[in-house]
Amino acid sequence: MTAYAASSPAGAGPPRGKTRAQALLRLARHRISVLFAMLRDGTFCGPRSPRLA
Repeated sequence: MTAYAASSPAGAGPPRGKTRAQALLRLARHRISVLFAMLRDGTFCGPRSPRLA
């Protein structure tokens, strides 16, 4: 049981599973938009060199 479920009365929270699915869709859309922007701009992620202090 999560802390949210323990602190709220039964049935008072958002429907289970719906908010998780919406969050996953939002993350997927954001990732796709980032990939399209990288393709559009011609920039790609490469291995990072370690930062020396």
